[in-house]
Amino acid sequence: MSKVAVMMSENSLEGQMSSHFGKAEWVLVANTDSDAHVFFKNDGAQGKSVVELVASQECTDAIFSEIGNGALGHLKAANIGGWVAPRHITGLQALKMYQNQQLPPATATDAHAGKGCCRTSRTGSEAHSCCHS
Repeated sequence: MSKVAVMMSENSLEGQMSSHFGKAEWVLVANTDSDAHVFFKNDGAQGKSVVELVASQECTDAIFSEIGNGALGHLKAANIGGWVAPRHITGLQALKMYQNQQLPPATATDAHAGKGCCRTSRTGSEAHSCCHS
């Protein structure tokens, strides 16, 4: 059995993926063998807590559009593969791309620099500042 986590902005397969790993409001956990899925609310709102949630659900892989270097390191330490999806696609589209091996693996060059996400262009739940002075 293989489980994959998708970082989501809402709790719907047809909902848009979150633009950032640690700030995802929801984590979709999908069983790629049975097409069963469940959503988990991301209360931690930071990379390490999302990795802990994904690992607790026994996911082997995670799909996201952006990730910080720290969170990527936590994923690798937990032996969870990271896959980069295009921005502005749905969770269902991301899962299909993953299953069709159309997503590139995440590398340190895909992660943005700094601690967490310090962009001011975020909206909604992703607008909370996480910059560290």
